[in-house]
Amino acid sequence: MAKSETNSFWRAIAANLLRRWASDPNVMTVLLSCAGNTNALVRSMAVRGLEPLTQVGSQPVIAALNARLNDPVRAVRVEAAWALRQTVDTNSTAGADLLTSLRHNSDQPSGALQMGVFQMDRGNLPAAMDYFQRAVKWDTNSAPLRHALAIALSAQGKSADAVEQLKAAVRLAPNSAEYRYNLALALNEVGKLDQARAALEETVKLDPQFARAWYNLGLAYSALNRPEQAIESLGRAESLDPASATIPYARATILARLGRVEEARAAARRALELNRNLAEAQQLLRALAQ
Repeated sequence: MAKSETNSFWRAIAANLLRRWASDPNVMTVLLSCAGNTNALVRSMAVRGLEPLTQVGSQPVIAALNARLNDPVRAVRVEAAWALRQTVDTNSTAGADLLTSLRHNSDQPSGALQMGVFQMDRGNLPAAMDYFQRAVKWDTNSAPLRHALAIALSAQGKSADAVEQLKAAVRLAPNSAEYRYNLALALNEVGKLDQARAALEETVKLDPQFARAWYNLGLAYSALNRPEQAIESLGRAESLDPASATIPYARATILARLGRVEEARAAARRALELNRNLAEAQQLLRALAQ
């Protein structure tokens, strides 16, 4: 639809819906094309769809978004400035447009949340905390607001407070795998490993395709001296994220501790196939050769 739909409205909707799969090369190509469409709504939604790729530093995406900072339509400029919010010049036309939009909406919970995200991504954690706390005060029953506040609290080193906010987020949105996953990470930070393990088990029940949750569940099982379950969980993680070198490396360390040397060597070699500069895997392989 994003490639060939003649109705610009539906084409824009398709571009926006593709955001979840933006990292797929075919999807990225389509979104980059849509970012130069003659219709402003299509350009705007394509920019929104490309935003996740700014985190991985995709140069074609960064170039396309920078071009849209000078778009003749303000809505497109605002979307582009938001996507590039970490580095956008707030004195530029697009940067000023974004700030005007953020300030206009900051007297509402969702607007305060967005302003908090902007401040946090710009490295201004105290200002971000102020907006997140304000948002939660205005809407105490919003799981996304509690989650955002928890992330900021964790960044401040207030792990126990972050756990409480994440527990509230999970109560308010019990079917969110993301919130439960972040709760597990926070519980691990405060030393509650068994509770973290339980939260990770719930996470993979909610989203069996959550590779990082399976990976961390494997690490939790390993720390709790449950190696067979650890290996099984890491195997699930590896099947879902076969490009990650850290997963087979983690599996190799557990196999080595179990004395399953040949399997450990194979796992370490697999990690080095994926990332030949992974020093830990190189060291492990040398140790296993002795």
